[in-house]
Amino acid sequence: MKIIAHRGNDGVHKENSLEAIISSLNDKYTDGVEFDIRLTKDNKLIINHDPFYNGNYIRHTNAVKLQKLGLNTLEEILNNVHNNKIIMIEIKVDDKDIKIMSKKLIGIIKRYNLNYYICSFNYKFIKHFKSKYKIKSGLIISVKINNKYLNNNFDFNSINYSYRKSIPTKETFRWTINTRQELDKIDKYENIITDKPKQIYKFIKEQEQF
Repeated sequence: MKIIAHRGNDGVHKENSLEAIISSLNDKYTDGVEFDIRLTKDNKLIINHDPFYNGNYIRHTNAVKLQKLGLNTLEEILNNVHNNKIIMIEIKVDDKDIKIMSKKLIGIIKRYNLNYYICSFNYKFIKHFKSKYKIKSGLIISVKINNKYLNNNFDFNSINYSYRKSIPTKETFRWTINTRQELDKIDKYENIITDKPKQIYKFIKEQEQF
């Protein structure tokens, strides 16, 4: 059962920040991190969950301005990774930008020999990316989104813990598991994406004692 720090959360730093992501990767409690990327106006890849940051629509804002406001580019993150833990990158992309996102992403990640897991809610993006590159790719699934694609040809599924269906033979990550009660609801073969990796690690170790 792997523990992935959701948006790099480590309980200290701001989520999706360079400090949080690298801190979590260096933490003994985690097996990897997950974070979100978006395209900027000048087609750079910036780390942020929401489409807006400090009143700026990311797709309409140049990367330099967003960096000055405190966001990091994907290159800044990968330049600071020095182990082989999972780097799970969630792709936030509109259909019209699928090809440019795919091209920009592979152009960056191929320069770093890291353990990538690429995922997205956008089924069309994952299908396109998986067809072109030999990088682990998976679909994000919830109760209302992509549930009809549970049986797919991708390498893994990332499934909301409230959606109870899964496939025992496929690598699966459950999000977002933050409490003992949520942990108890998932299957032993499933991995965990959490905002509280240290707490979840403690719960798992307690379970192993019984």
